Amino acid sequence: MPDQHSYVPVPEECRRALVSRLPHLTESVLNELRATELAYRDGTIPPVEPPIWISRSVGAALDAMSLESADEITETLSVARTTGARRARQGVPIAALIRAYHVGGRLINSTVAQWAAEQGLAAERSAAFMDTVLTVAEQHSLAAINAYQELRRSLPAASAAEGLLHALLNGETSAVVAGELARELALPERGRYAVIVLRPGAPGGPSRPLAELPAWIAGLRTVWRAHHDAAFGIVVLKDAAPGVLGDGLPAAGVRVGISAAVPGLTELGRARRQAELAERTLGRGTGVAHFEERLTQAMLAMAPDVALQMQSRVLGPVLELDEATRDVLLETLRAWRTAEGSMAEAAKALYCHRNTILYRLRKLERLTRRSLSSPHDMIEIVLAAEAFELAHGAASRGTRAQPFPLGKLDMTTYPHGNS
Repeated sequence: MPDQHSYVPVPEECRRALVSRLPHLTESVLNELRATELAYRDGTIPPVEPPIWISRSVGAALDAMSLESADEITETLSVARTTGARRARQGVPIAALIRAYHVGGRLINSTVAQWAAEQGLAAERSAAFMDTVLTVAEQHSLAAINAYQELRRSLPAASAAEGLLHALLNGETSAVVAGELARELALPERGRYAVIVLRPGAPGGPSRPLAELPAWIAGLRTVWRAHHDAAFGIVVLKDAAPGVLGDGLPAAGVRVGISAAVPGLTELGRARRQAELAERTLGRGTGVAHFEERLTQAMLAMAPDVALQMQSRVLGPVLELDEATRDVLLETLRAWRTAEGSMAEAAKALYCHRNTILYRLRKLERLTRRSLSSPHDMIEIVLAAEAFELAHGAASRGTRAQPFPLGKLDMTTYPHGNS
């Protein structure tokens, strides 16, 4: 950095000329950043923000360039410090912040050089102006970087944000609290959100350290918070559906529940309950469960006493069988339902003859005293079977939880009657 004796203020007429070109400078900086930095085009930085903050930053730099002393530049650094801290809260990579100041400084420098050429200034004088521009750009850039790093170091102990997030996840619906959290973490107050809950696969198992959990899932910013053995992720969905989140999470050996989308930070409590209900529908298994895909199971999980009563009343005789026979009957019911009532498809899935499927289903009807050709009876049997699986675990599950189907069924493929 040039010392104070070599510092030459940019003339006031140059500063005024550059201020008149501020909209063009802002647009040029923004266009280059959007072309080169993902954070400026993927929603990490809210789209309405960059034009405002770039204009403020460039304006502060232009004001600093006309000061009489290099020492006075320190009095113009508030915008740079605020920008750096804000980008840290938003999870913007520091490289993107550095590039923003590099691009801004370079464009200001070239604009000053253009002005000097238009005025016919001597090369020595215009070179002195260039040194001043570089001095200002360097100090503003360093101020932003230092503020960024200080904020990042303080985030683990950011008790204010932790307390606000804790309150919202526990059902607080105050717009004031939501607004405070939005400012603390640079989150959109009224954007679409989903909540993820992640727990160990086995009770008492080791929890995943927050540092190992992804800050970005499917290109969506995620803020994690630990609570006992669980980790809660708050995802800024933008226009995405919660369904895209499952593939970006570590599903092996853990239990993951994902909520539906909710409209804003004030709804995080509802989203947390949905995520926890989805996770509970995994029964004793592991994997990923989406609330929107498991509404029936979530209702059963909300009323475990009702689910237990349904098991006992509908499946009592089935549950009295030996474990192997019981599981075969329930797995056959699942396969038949998944195949939408097709004996042939169910038989193919279970590697047996279609008559075997028919025999097992008739046995299930005899034991439950209900008919699978009756919509009411079939719903009771399926719900009771699902309640049993929630309590005891399915005989076979993949990493992505599959619901016990309750959808379309062509009953003409199943013979009527209980015999």
